[in-house]
Amino acid sequence: MKKLCVIAALLVFCGCGEKKSNTRYESFNEVKEILLNEIYRDSRVTFYCGCSFGKNKKVRCNVGKGQRATVVEWEHVVPASRFGKTFDDWEKQESFGCRLHPILRAILFIDCDTRSARENARSMSKKYRFMESDMYNLVPAIGLINQKRSDLAYGEIPGEKRVFGNCDFEVSKGIAEPAEHIRGDIARTYFYMDAAYPGRNVMSEKERKMFQQWDQADPVDRRECERCRRIEHFQGNPNVFVKDACIKSRMW
Repeated sequence: MKKLCVIAALLVFCGCGEKKSNTRYESFNEVKEILLNEIYRDSRVTFYCGCSFGKNKKVRCNVGKGQRATVVEWEHVVPASRFGKTFDDWEKQESFGCRLHPILRAILFIDCDTRSARENARSMSKKYRFMESDMYNLVPAIGLINQKRSDLAYGEIPGEKRVFGNCDFEVSKGIAEPAEHIRGDIARTYFYMDAAYPGRNVMSEKERKMFQQWDQADPVDRRECERCRRIEHFQGNPNVFVKDACIKSRMW
């Protein structure tokens, strides 16, 4: 017992017992409410376009037409499909009734229930739910921009054209290019997710080299430090790639 107490004390002292990943929230809907009402309570600005939005998630920013151009959604910086595919439960599910002829289903009153790969992983895997709900990987984005980015990889597009009004965000040939002033934020999110959830295909070595450059070119600022401080308070684990830089810069 005495040895166990000494080990526990050493873990606390050195920080070895500190959680690396999200193990507190496994509801995507729950963390979206925390992000809206707590993390971004006084800094409601979209990540890619810098447009303000209200508690009702309505945004006025000329990025295009349609309903999704007027609302804020929560975007996974590291796409859910990228890490989701590493889970065994990431596969579409259909009930037995889906294999029957529609007329036979109607006669027997059997429904056809389908579940997407993402819905199935969310239903079957607690580890997936924790990863999907990690607030460090979620940012507010205009719905249309979220749609256009989809699960595309980030990169730099030479001679890109602006197609979303004043929003400095471009998509071309399977690449999404964010504004320079948030590239470091993206890089540090990828570093965190890769360290917190090893073996989940977060980034390639080519991407890592690019993100290292982005990290250096766009260092942390007070807004990023405060966001991560608030997330750590709620989620219970740090993003050390942001926190250490903030402490070094005396912004924590």
